Amino acid sequence: MIFWYKSLYMDDKVRKQEKKCKKIIEKRSIFQNLPWKKSFYIITLAENEKNLFEIMNTNQLFFQYYGQKELYVIGITVHYEEAVKIVEQIVCEAYTASETWSPRDTFVKSDFSR
Repeated sequence: MIFWYKSLYMDDKVRKQEKKCKKIIEKRSIFQNLPWKKSFYIITLAENEKNLFEIMNTNQLFFQYYGQKELYVIGITVHYEEAVKIVEQIVCEAYTASETWSPRDTFVKSDFSR
């Protein structure tokens, strides 16, 4: 199940077609046929407590593992490099504001919706 952050981070290409991009991502499942015409990179909260975020290609959502997990998406981009820039931006802004910053405190699950 995919939950979207209320203030979703996006690159310019995704921002122009936000609803369409979300719909494409949500339709990914283990039941679809490969290959997909359009793939994106999503930035999610990390499941592992040692990591801050995860960046993954939406083609990975094909695997059954992700069909059973709750994904908390905070960003969508078309290219991997853009996803890295957004993560860098989030971390730099947060650590500038507070050195004791934690993404688990900033991105609380109540700020996400389906």
